[in-house]
Amino acid sequence: MTDPVVLLDLTMLDTPSRQRGMGRYARDLALGLAALPADERAGVDLLALTRLAPSGAYEVTRDLAAFEGNADVPHPTARDHYRVAYTRRVALALAARRIGAAWVHLTDPNATPLARFVAPTRWLVTCHDLIALRFPERYFSARDGWGFVGRRLERRRYASADAVVAISDATRDDVVSLLGIDPARVTRVHNGVDLARWRDVAASSVAPAVERHRLTGRPYLLYVGDTDWRKNVDGMIAGLAAARREGSDVTLALAGVLSDERAAAVDALAAAAGVGDRVRRLGYVGDDDLPSLLRGALAHLFVSRAEGFGMTVVEAMACGCPVITTHAGSLGEVAGDAALLVDPEDHEAIGRAIVRLATQPAERERLVVAGRAQAERFSNVAQARAMMALYRRLATSG
Repeated sequence: MTDPVVLLDLTMLDTPSRQRGMGRYARDLALGLAALPADERAGVDLLALTRLAPSGAYEVTRDLAAFEGNADVPHPTARDHYRVAYTRRVALALAARRIGAAWVHLTDPNATPLARFVAPTRWLVTCHDLIALRFPERYFSARDGWGFVGRRLERRRYASADAVVAISDATRDDVVSLLGIDPARVTRVHNGVDLARWRDVAASSVAPAVERHRLTGRPYLLYVGDTDWRKNVDGMIAGLAAARREGSDVTLALAGVLSDERAAAVDALAAAAGVGDRVRRLGYVGDDDLPSLLRGALAHLFVSRAEGFGMTVVEAMACGCPVITTHAGSLGEVAGDAALLVDPEDHEAIGRAIVRLATQPAERERLVVAGRAQAERFSNVAQARAMMALYRRLATSG
């Protein structure tokens, strides 16, 4: 008797989204699964879907470590989003039927297939967050019927799935409370990070990376990501200004590709707070430099108002970079007692946390040690073990 086929959708790694949060999630999960010994993968025939055409043509592999996607794809555009969404909606169910998959794991919940999967194929979807539903006034517009359309789309993504995997307890609670999904259909599997990529940073690589990004001369805080409302760039800048008033001369470095509009907004906020000369926009920073910049930073500043998980918190801790973050969403769950936790709306508290790390080397070292230990809880191998247990349970559930 052959093992049931579980098809892991990695097609986003061949798109411009491969470098973004969900792409990193898919890549690290695949690498973690590939690292498991054969006996821990027994009972399931795990295939990775690596390419999908609108016609339903596909490519699959059992060698999950061999496929990391196309490294040369540009940054995503709206056109890319619609192209990828169209392909998934019309072709994924057809490909799954041709492959004979018992389950398909959609690591990206967007673009739900239009065709219902034909029995016995079932559908597992990852929920990364429901932040738009928690803050509809911030994330829904007239295009979404001021939330009416958006809420219906979010519910369809998860209510129509046979099972849901949530990346944190906070996200799982949101799936149940905001969407009314039966808790028995929702399993929490914490995100995992390929720790070796972040943990094994050579000390000799730090100074050259810092110099390349023109951050020499004073301590710097590093933020990685976009600057939409929940990321609280206004709180970061106000906290930096508060720290400066207390005598800490620190630079805030923002790593990430920003639209012209958002870049201008950052510059305006910094100028208004009197720290225009201490806020640096680095643009995109690749994985060759990012671990080194984290290791060289005074701290990773991540005072988000809401997160489904907060991957950069774990990445920073693995690098030996102290973290200043918040209790919001899953962040307290992920950081534990290995970070400085502040209220995202209390700018003076953010400033005090910055000053604390800038003036207390022993406290900073304590967080380095505690953070490295905390990061070990969120390895992608630990994630893979939990996911394989879920795959086996679903595949044998009848």
